[in-house]
Amino acid sequence: MSTNGWRHRLGDRIVRRPRQRELMPVRIKTHHRRRRLVPASTSALFSLAIGFAALITTGTALLMLPAANTGSTGASFVTALFTATSATCVTGLVVVETGAYWTGFGQAVLAVLMLSGGLGIMTAGLVVLMAVGRRITLNQRLVVRESMGGGTSLGGVLQVGRVIIFFAAVVQIAGAIVLFARLSFDFPALEAAGLAAFHAISAFNNAGFTIFQDSASLSAFQSQQLFLLITAVLIVLGAISYPVVAEFMRRRRPNRWALDTRLVLIGTVGLWALAALSLLAFELDNPATLGGLSWVDKIGSVLFQSVTARTAGFSSIDFSQTRAGNDFFFMLLMFVGGASGSAAGGIKVNTAMVLLVAGLASIRGRSRVEVFGREIPYPQLTRALAVVLLALAALFFFIMALAATESSQLAAGSFSFTDVMFEATSAFGTTGLSRGITADLSSPGKLVVTLAMYVGRLGPLTIALGLALRERRAVYRLAQEQVRIG
Repeated sequence: MSTNGWRHRLGDRIVRRPRQRELMPVRIKTHHRRRRLVPASTSALFSLAIGFAALITTGTALLMLPAANTGSTGASFVTALFTATSATCVTGLVVVETGAYWTGFGQAVLAVLMLSGGLGIMTAGLVVLMAVGRRITLNQRLVVRESMGGGTSLGGVLQVGRVIIFFAAVVQIAGAIVLFARLSFDFPALEAAGLAAFHAISAFNNAGFTIFQDSASLSAFQSQQLFLLITAVLIVLGAISYPVVAEFMRRRRPNRWALDTRLVLIGTVGLWALAALSLLAFELDNPATLGGLSWVDKIGSVLFQSVTARTAGFSSIDFSQTRAGNDFFFMLLMFVGGASGSAAGGIKVNTAMVLLVAGLASIRGRSRVEVFGREIPYPQLTRALAVVLLALAALFFFIMALAATESSQLAAGSFSFTDVMFEATSAFGTTGLSRGITADLSSPGKLVVTLAMYVGRLGPLTIALGLALRERRAVYRLAQEQVRIG
């Protein structure tokens, strides 16, 4: 019996009343961490832009060191920034003479910037990540695939990245050896080795930098056809992209090539032929360019300039003395550039050929874009059109901006508007050809050209990448309605 008189009997059920504090809710403080999901396309674009900006910033800081130039003090910020951007974006425009102004250390910095910029930040970063054993994320694979021109499965990106690095290294080492064998007849062995290595990197990555003393670009080599031939071969291998070279070597029969390879090769050869015709038509009797050369040197310079005009920026003739008709045609070539997935700039030959094929199909009355027994998907056509339209808008902006910064020079007659257009197009196409006004630009003008090189290097690639990653299959279609054309 309990103290209150209640006796527990068999079968009784005891119910326990909880205390008041046990009924109170328990409050637990938690820290909510907001996670912002960034789309893959946006993340990829930021990765490319920040990667190039970081490399340019590092190169600018190194070039500003007193040890990087032959003067008593470090280079100015504008000079270092312009040169670092030009090397990273593999353009070749310079405001100072590279061989005379920069020391061996400064030239080594430029070589590293050209090598990194030519291969692409993401491709080089991919190798670093693999070397340290880090996992490659999906976004990084997407960026690398598009920076290499697409057409590769995400699973095969790592293997293709390794092969591209190996291919680039072998070609540049072989090019340096061949150039050394040629230059060793004119320079001491150590100097010839440095010149050969620098110019092999510059040529393969389509950068256009030269360090020969007392030579405007390669004008001192007008009569040395072997040197120009070696340089041209390196330019072609760097501008035509590894996938095209690999398929060309693997499948010798053209009817077995992929459509992309066929369009790139046909477009490249066609642009070479048009560039040669332009030089012969406008410069053959010009005493300031080709007129004073022998026929052998004329043919060599025409063939070399046809190869280098679209992307590399080397010149064996003085482009400040070329005629207006040739300048206009070369601006078109610089705007097109090289092949997708290569070290070249511009909107790319692939893009231009897709639009050309679409135009020919429209002229023939075809409702679909078909060539070589294959149909080009409609999304790729719209993507190519978007790249061209946005690139034209950006180029128009840079031409107007450069004309505004150099208005006093234009009013005084020091520059012509053709000079400004040529300079802006060369910068945006990351080509490097110039009519000799780069060093005389004002500081704001140099900054405009710097921005044009940066946007020109990243613009077409990031636009194509963004459009490719945003591509969605439509689940419905709207009613059609005709619009008057012409």
